[in-house]
Amino acid sequence: MSETSGLPAGADPVVPYQSSRPSWLRLSVEFALLFAIAIVLREFVITGTNYPNPLWLPVVVLSLEHGLAAGVAATIIAAGVQYSAGLPPPSLTEDMYAYIGRVATEPVSWACVALLIGHFRSRQIANFEELQAELAERTEQSAVVADLCVDLRSRAELLERQIAANADASNVDVAEAIRDLNDANWDNFAQRLTRFVVLMTGASEFSVFLLRGETLKAAFQPSDQHTAAGDVTIASGDALFAAIVNERRTLSAAQASDRALLGDRGTLAAPLLDGNAPRRVIGMVMLGGTPDDQAEDLERRVALTTTEISRLLGRIILIENWHAAATPGQSNGHLNPEKAADETTRPKGRRRRRAPTAVGPTA
Repeated sequence: MSETSGLPAGADPVVPYQSSRPSWLRLSVEFALLFAIAIVLREFVITGTNYPNPLWLPVVVLSLEHGLAAGVAATIIAAGVQYSAGLPPPSLTEDMYAYIGRVATEPVSWACVALLIGHFRSRQIANFEELQAELAERTEQSAVVADLCVDLRSRAELLERQIAANADASNVDVAEAIRDLNDANWDNFAQRLTRFVVLMTGASEFSVFLLRGETLKAAFQPSDQHTAAGDVTIASGDALFAAIVNERRTLSAAQASDRALLGDRGTLAAPLLDGNAPRRVIGMVMLGGTPDDQAEDLERRVALTTTEISRLLGRIILIENWHAAATPGQSNGHLNPEKAADETTRPKGRRRRRAPTAVGPTA
């Protein structure tokens, strides 16, 4: 976290609050434009009559837009424009009070309108600026909290991997994980395989690749919920393919040379060997995580993990083929428990073909 700004390291700075009040230049342009329009209307459009006076236009518009101060300033300017050529002469029938009333009627009316409208508008502007400042403050706080949550989540995942990788897993735990994995059915195979990999390597993110001709194709990922992993492939021209299939190397991002081969695809990759032909590569396991939090005996753990996954490739291939054969508009035969009883009660001639609910261990 940065000591100067109070934000977590790498957090994007929040845009500072800016007042919505117009600049003096813009305000001056608006004054000049509105009074120019009023003067043109007064001299060339509305002639020979006293009402409506075009000078009402800048007074009302500026009061509505900018509040009390702009309205009072517009009133003073309008009064100056109104009597710029001098005060009108009094008539012979007017006394002093009638003359003052006639001369001061419009300026006083402008001032009253500017005070009334401008007061409410100024309150609205002040309230709007307070809300904007509060929104900017809440936005900044939300950004800080969001960054802290992301940082906390990454730290929690790091600690989970460290605990899983550095904890001394007993032989009982490993045996139970292997037993559960061998007894897994269609629904819990992905969960139990993930538990086994986490127990052995501390990596909750991993992918199982199968060798398909001259490419390594992703066949299983824990996030896919035991479905096909998609079109993630590693071609034979890739240096990673050569290192895994041809050289049968275990690559770790902790090594600079291996890090260049792995790139951003993972932090550790190990080949899957055929149990009947130990020198024949049939797939690859790619682990995710941070290289710094790997256990000291991770190489031994990975070797045991790849051996067990190699024995389970028959299940992974069956699951991959089963989901690949199913189309979006068709069922792949995997029935819900509620429909199983109904299927067993159908006449033998109309009984539908269904998929097995459990996949037995391969030889």
